[in-house]
Amino acid sequence: MKLEQATKVQIAKNALLSLLLYILPIVLMFGTFAITGQRPWEKKQQHKQQISSKSKSVNPQSQDND
Repeated sequence: MKLEQATKVQIAKNALLSLLLYILPIVLMFGTFAITGQRPWEKKQQHKQQISSKSKSVNPQSQDND
């Protein structure tokens, strides 16, 4: 069964539109990060490091039990 040329064109247009709609929010997000200079993934790592360093300094009694 052969597809008509108009059907092929319509399928291609719909596929490209779907791909554009899928990629657009991702591109906008990274564009916003580039313009504003925000890097939320770095803040999360710094926050985890601060928590781990605080928990180590809060419990120094384990070293004094010798």
